[in-house]
Amino acid sequence: MIAATSNRTMTLLGGTSKRLFTVGGSKQGSSNLKSLQSGSKVPLSLSQLKYFSSNNGDNRRHPNDGPLDHSYYQSDDRFKDSKPTVAYAKGMPRSFSAMRHEQILQLCVEGSHQARREALVRNVMTVDNVEHDDAAKVVSKISEENRSHMYLEYLPYHTGIATAGIFGAVSFPMVFHPGTVLWFNEKFVTAEVPEIADLETILEVGSFSWSWMEPIIGQASFIFLVLQFVRSQAINLGLKPYGHKILGVRSKRMCKKYPQYDPIFLEWFSESDALYGKLK
Repeated sequence: MIAATSNRTMTLLGGTSKRLFTVGGSKQGSSNLKSLQSGSKVPLSLSQLKYFSSNNGDNRRHPNDGPLDHSYYQSDDRFKDSKPTVAYAKGMPRSFSAMRHEQILQLCVEGSHQARREALVRNVMTVDNVEHDDAAKVVSKISEENRSHMYLEYLPYHTGIATAGIFGAVSFPMVFHPGTVLWFNEKFVTAEVPEIADLETILEVGSFSWSWMEPIIGQASFIFLVLQFVRSQAINLGLKPYGHKILGVRSKRMCKKYPQYDPIFLEWFSESDALYGKLK
């Protein structure tokens, strides 16, 4: 239904099979869908809008679809006083595997890794003609292969984390520790050392060391600020930074290794997977 479906999902489903969308049980929905996707206004009455659903074009519904599943303009006995009934609450899916295809696809478009994994599992079930548990094992092997090169791909990230952590930790004694400050001054700065009475507290030591530490820290901060600006402008130009580039290379590698499965599900799963869990 329009009110419950995002434009992205409508485009995805419409691009797959436009006959899925009907209005009032007729094929009029195909032209209306084109108008909706183009951004133009569609002259639909509330009675037509009420039946804008994902049936198969001849008013037949899946047995699990109730008569009110796509309606927001009729009374719904699944709710009482604007709250769900106990019977309806008991039917809520408790896992991704219990969700319908439409729900899984919606969550895939929104970036849920678990939903993308479930979508790939169902694609494996279809292609290999196996049950869900067996397909899940295949997807686990795909995940292992997907992560096989991640340690090398993520080496710049590990290096950056370690470098930032080391410099951040070292900055404290370089500013506030008397022995470290005096040693650094003697070896690299050679500034005039204040009287001992002016170095009795860590704040006094910091005041002395700040004369040379401020330019270093300030310049380093400015460099990172400029790099962030460059990255944001590169993204605006459509240039992929390193992380996005790696995701694309990895997903293409998985599609090449497993050509029997649908590439869109492989790409979704590969790009949202990560070395220490999931990206989204």
